[in-house]
Amino acid sequence: MTESPPPDEPTTQTTDDTPIRRGSPFAQPPSSNSATGDAWPAATGIPLAPEILDPEWGVLRAANWASAWVAISAIACVSMFPAGGVVVAALGCGLATVGLFSSRQIPAAGLLVLHAFLFFSCYQRLF
Repeated sequence: MTESPPPDEPTTQTTDDTPIRRGSPFAQPPSSNSATGDAWPAATGIPLAPEILDPEWGVLRAANWASAWVAISAIACVSMFPAGGVVVAALGCGLATVGLFSSRQIPAAGLLVLHAFLFFSCYQRLF
């Protein structure tokens, strides 16, 4: 014995076998002349190239720069605040590791070695 839903609840079945519309009720249906989905119409004559994400100007290069700036703070923490230097050097190790995936791998590797040295020197000063 199957139970039918109460009359207050909407059902997902239609009586005329039309597909159920999903998404925003305000969205326009896709036009047939926009098969490629380009934002610019073809009549403008502007050639559209596919968007290529260049990681060299994004997070990877920024991680190298941030690692270099964090190294300055970690060097200052070695003598003044070794417990904070452990945390700062660990942050620098993480940033330098992310920077290893950029085109500037040699400076990132150097920063990683520097941060590892600062981490262990700060850690040794704690005890």
